[in-house]
Amino acid sequence: MVELQKKIKTVASTKVVCAKCGKDHFVNFVADGHRDYFCDRCLKEMHHDRKKGKVKKVISPKTGKEANEFICDMCDCFRRATYYPTVIDGLFYCKDCENKKKAADLKKKRKNIIIASPRKED
Repeated sequence: MVELQKKIKTVASTKVVCAKCGKDHFVNFVADGHRDYFCDRCLKEMHHDRKKGKVKKVISPKTGKEANEFICDMCDCFRRATYYPTVIDGLFYCKDCENKKKAADLKKKRKNIIIASPRKED
């Protein structure tokens, strides 16, 4: 009988120091030490900052239609939408934040209205 042998994969895990925050981090490869390494949190922040302020046209995987990818400057969330984001003063806004901003601006424009009761004559 032929014995089935299980193939065991060994993953080399190397301890490195994040170049941005200085915390220890483990990577799944052998680090050569000639470049900077970043922890997952710092890497995610760097990618997020790089995408901020840009709109990218992509094909949506669910619908197959053209969509726009952007990061809303107000809520700081990544959005994939069929509409083009609203640009106010060079900042991108999603529909929800656009409505919140318009409501806040409208509230600022309104004057304070004081409703007074009619005076009673003696």
